[in-house]
Amino acid sequence: RNGERLEQAAEFLRGLGGTVSTHAMTIRDPDQVSAMMDKVWSEHGRLDVLVNNAGGQFAQPAIDIKPKGWNAVIYTNLNGTWYMMHAIARRWRDSGVPGNIVNIVATFQRGMPGVAHTCAPRAAVTYLSKTVAVEWAQYRIRVNCVAPGAIASIGFRQYSPEAVKTFATANPMKHVGDVQD
Repeated sequence: RNGERLEQAAEFLRGLGGTVSTHAMTIRDPDQVSAMMDKVWSEHGRLDVLVNNAGGQFAQPAIDIKPKGWNAVIYTNLNGTWYMMHAIARRWRDSGVPGNIVNIVATFQRGMPGVAHTCAPRAAVTYLSKTVAVEWAQYRIRVNCVAPGAIASIGFRQYSPEAVKTFATANPMKHVGDVQD
């Protein structure tokens, strides 16, 4: 959503030899998603892989989450992911080219205390992905999910030290991953 931050990332990728275009927008708005897909298709002729890794949440006990906070996370993590998947799948189907969707989700199977509002849409995205993987296979569209678990990134700064300690308990290895993982 932040054009300045996008351009910083784009410059880094260009420095590695990549061709990069940026599109400041919100995935919560299907019209903006569609316009972005039109622009990508126009500029690059196609899109081969969509990686849905946008998301947002804030640490808070479920009992204290207000409707506005719940909806903000649901609209981004579930609806936004769906709008992106739907827009590109229709484009691939209509043009007859294959495509690949990778949805980054969370390891929700044991629950996610402190972030119930992200656990629910990540579980939904997983089962949505399983469903459309079967439906869209006829169009040569592959859909997969990757759940990296808790990764000690700068995002940990938004959680209390007590909450961060609980992240390792959800991992069978009893420790969080690092960014290199």
